[in-house]
Amino acid sequence: MNARGIFRHPIALIGYLLVVAAVAFVVARRWNAERDAVVTRTQIAMGTVVEIQLRGMSEEEVRPAMDAAFAEICRVDTLFSTYVAGPVWRLNHAGDTVAVLPDELHALLRRCDTLWRDSDGAFDIAIERLVEAWGFGGDAPGIPSPDALREARERSGWRHVTLLDSNTVRLANGVGINFGAIAKGYGVDRAVAVLRSHGAHDALVNAGGEVRCTGGQWIVGIQHPREQHRLLAALRSDGRAIATSGDYEQYFEANGQRYHHIFDPATGQPARGCRSVTILAPDDMTADALATAVFVMGPSKGMEFLRRQQHIDGMIVDDRGRVSSTPGFDRHIQR
Repeated sequence: MNARGIFRHPIALIGYLLVVAAVAFVVARRWNAERDAVVTRTQIAMGTVVEIQLRGMSEEEVRPAMDAAFAEICRVDTLFSTYVAGPVWRLNHAGDTVAVLPDELHALLRRCDTLWRDSDGAFDIAIERLVEAWGFGGDAPGIPSPDALREARERSGWRHVTLLDSNTVRLANGVGINFGAIAKGYGVDRAVAVLRSHGAHDALVNAGGEVRCTGGQWIVGIQHPREQHRLLAALRSDGRAIATSGDYEQYFEANGQRYHHIFDPATGQPARGCRSVTILAPDDMTADALATAVFVMGPSKGMEFLRRQQHIDGMIVDDRGRVSSTPGFDRHIQR
């Protein structure tokens, strides 16, 4: 297990644990839980607190299912980590290179290529140099110098990545890959698949706000982006995945302005126009990726994009606190 994870530094994790009740991105609980036996386990993985809830299983069945699901999440964490010397780390430190990747990693890169094209470049995982320049991978994020930002922008962008046959990828111009906008969702999906293989069919997996539920109805609370102890909405999951991206997850303030970790690939700056975006989708990898993409697009373009999608719904909170949502999303709100 990589305690540092893909997304967050250990110091931030300690802070998270001290005030987890106040800053939890999503609070989830079983519908009519008082009538059901729900077993819950939490563990640090993928740079956040991961929670798994299971229902309808004996104690003997729960333990191996939980163990296997958390082991799978930790495997995904290591696979996509930019800190541990795994395939992504080696790729990012090879410079201009052609590399042969594991099947799983190459398949996810192909999915990212499709998402990049579908979102007109708003979803872009080739931004590791921007993450480094802004310092969000370390202890003290801050505004980079103009020269540092210019260099990071020149070495960022999916246009520098070419996917070839036989699991091969070509990286140019020193570009670096960061799966922070999709790996948690993918890890949740993999955990759900493992739980099902162990006979767990009524479950909830929550990785720092990326949530997927199976089985019976679950109610998932979405945190207000500016009021830590207030829910913006409560959703009936109905077996769908839920993901939220917000400017309140990782940020710093300077000169009266908030700078967060969701970058607009076109500018190299934190994306402007949104406070949070919540997506409902059939799988959590898609929900996770589109929450980032729509956040980068901004409220107007993002809502237009969502209304063109099939089986995808969303809610956007703009930078003035105004809320807009798709009709399908509204049907999932627990009144």
